[in-house]
Amino acid sequence: MKSLPTQDHRAGLPAMPAGDVLLRDQAILGRLEALKAKIVTWATKHDMWSDSAFKTPFVHRNEAPFLGEGLLLVSDGELVSMFNSEHHEMDRLEEEFRALLEGEGFWYELQSRTSALIIPKDEAFQADLLKVYRWKWIQSLSKRRLYSLHSEVFEFFARDPDRLKHLGWRQFEEFLDAVFKNQGFHTQIGPGSGDGGIDHRLYQSEAIPEIVAVVQAKNYKKKPIGLEAVAALWAVAAAARAPNAILATTSRFLPGAQEFARNARQDLNLPKLELADLGRIQEWCATISRQLEAYFDGGELSLPPLLANRGSTPLSGRIVVATWGVGVHLNSFAVIEADYPHEVILRSIGQRQVSGDGQQGTEMPDENGALFQLDPARFVAYRSESQGREHFWANGKLYGLWDGTPQDFDMLD
Repeated sequence: MKSLPTQDHRAGLPAMPAGDVLLRDQAILGRLEALKAKIVTWATKHDMWSDSAFKTPFVHRNEAPFLGEGLLLVSDGELVSMFNSEHHEMDRLEEEFRALLEGEGFWYELQSRTSALIIPKDEAFQADLLKVYRWKWIQSLSKRRLYSLHSEVFEFFARDPDRLKHLGWRQFEEFLDAVFKNQGFHTQIGPGSGDGGIDHRLYQSEAIPEIVAVVQAKNYKKKPIGLEAVAALWAVAAAARAPNAILATTSRFLPGAQEFARNARQDLNLPKLELADLGRIQEWCATISRQLEAYFDGGELSLPPLLANRGSTPLSGRIVVATWGVGVHLNSFAVIEADYPHEVILRSIGQRQVSGDGQQGTEMPDENGALFQLDPARFVAYRSESQGREHFWANGKLYGLWDGTPQDFDMLD
């Protein structure tokens, strides 16, 4: 494993355009593309590129991106021998490769015998790249409508609300649906067209189908919202007998629209209007991010609004186990706290040895047992199915439903 260089190196960093955020993304990714081209040229020159490829780290892991990761270099060919051989010639090539990376402002760290993580040296570029990777990750989540459980999504938009303007109109509606779910509402999202001017219906809870508000979403980059749109939503809310109406936009409201909303609040018998501009949505995101982070990272026992009114589900309370380790055989246990169509929430629990000498033997899950230091308090895992069995992927581990029997462990390498 290579040590992290201490010098601040910005060589080759392209200037960030001051304009459109997507152009800045292209400039940041362009630096990675230039590095990839130089690595391929160098490896091809030494007849080492066969069976090698680059992967985007968070895509390869199927997990949220983290600060510091750049590119994942994987190889089943000659290139991998450079990292693992004791031969003098391979050592020389490894020095050349390391010098190439350093010349471009990167270093590398082995992840396994067949992969190396290429890491930018400059902390500012790391932060820029994390923003781009998180945006791409959010785009991948949107394809499966998986916003609701991820505090990183809401933190991202709380820090950079202008990015909301780059969501598609349907993506924006689905994102707002996740926002309202996290505010404790039971939601019904409209079909996207022919919805009679209502994009969302908010209810007090699933058990109490009493409508609380109707919502219209308008994802505009610059166009302000005027009186006509606000008055139309107010009329729709009155016809639907909804006590509240919310118009949420990535733009802003003209004075006439704001005055209409103020006047509408004066009549107790008519719907109240809330105008949520980009700044207001940013506040919602910041609040939700803090709530979810406290629940997942801090191990808070109090449920966030998203889960407070949710009843038990078929997998609630089931124990899962992941067997992992390189050269060793270790087990991580967790309890399913909530399950969704594509994800589950897992809470880590400890283990208790039932046989063996402490180094080898068998163990069972134990709520009061010691946790592995790296196991988070709670986390989201992605659901999948293989050969009729359900699996849950998270933190580089594949969990499966525990069968109730003692699990083997072996800590001897």
